Amino acid sequence: MPKKSVYDPTYGYDPETNTVRVVQHDLARLLLMFRSLMREQKPGSWEHMRDYDLSFERLADAVDASSQIRHGKRWTGPDLRMRCTTTEPVYDWPEGAPYDGEATFTWNVPGYGSHASEDDQVELYSNMALCGFSWAKDDRPRRMDGLPDCSECRREVQLGADRPCGAW
Repeated sequence: MPKKSVYDPTYGYDPETNTVRVVQHDLARLLLMFRSLMREQKPGSWEHMRDYDLSFERLADAVDASSQIRHGKRWTGPDLRMRCTTTEPVYDWPEGAPYDGEATFTWNVPGYGSHASEDDQVELYSNMALCGFSWAKDDRPRRMDGLPDCSECRREVQLGADRPCGAW
């Protein structure tokens, strides 16, 4: 008798790679529901990047990556509704975080690509982006539009994004 595959295309589970395939729309709706439920929590009840948040940020990364591939040049950037922000009171932000609850901006450093940082901190040369990039005294960063090059810095820009909560 031939060996029967365990793979079930109905649910998209592949035991060889331990992966589950879901439709992008379903995953996006799940993320939006998570953000909606999270915003109903009492202030300070969600320690940033400790609880389920990091996992959901990674899922949002996957949705953004698939959207970028599907839309190509028409892609307008990540769907920020699926992301946490520095302005949501439910989060208990780590003390001494590089963004300190403020909005972040994208800068281009020649030879290093683009990184995110607080606008007023670049002159102090003491700030550090989420990816660990920091400014040297002789660096001459210049402001640029769009998203940074690395995924950590893209997330930092998303964290500082100013958007109304619950408007979707």
